[in-house]
Amino acid sequence: MKHRVSGRKLGRNTNQRQALFKTLLRSLFTHGSINTTQAKAKSIIPQAEKLAARAVVGDLRAHRELFNVFQDKNFVNRTVSIFKNQFAGQTQNFTRLQKVKFRQGDDALIVKLSFNQAFDLKKLADSNVDKAPTHSKFIRKALPKKPTVKKTVKKSK
Repeated sequence: MKHRVSGRKLGRNTNQRQALFKTLLRSLFTHGSINTTQAKAKSIIPQAEKLAARAVVGDLRAHRELFNVFQDKNFVNRTVSIFKNQFAGQTQNFTRLQKVKFRQGDDALIVKLSFNQAFDLKKLADSNVDKAPTHSKFIRKALPKKPTVKKTVKKSK
């Protein structure tokens, strides 16, 4: 009996399942849509909806919650800025499922999980958000080049 047991195991242990969900969520938020099996898609929809709703709010708490999942500050900043523009005022129903095909090997149903408004974070990131300078660029800009002085050695006769 499966009383009061929720979620899908997907043939993985807890750590593998959490890693799978993080990679699927990262791909979804990067590309705007992913093709995956129906079971995996249904498993990450609640997390994707919650993260998208937090990204639309865009306050400090939202940044911290997104950072707990994605572990990349620049990615979180770009995601929040794009979601504030694309989904302004929306609080739910960010994702949709579309049936694509049945996989030939095991006949699993492949679905397309996507956001209702199409976007690609990689393409939009360059045009909308300024990237933070990396450490090596900062050092090159901040420190001027020292003039090189040639020392001449007098030869004694």
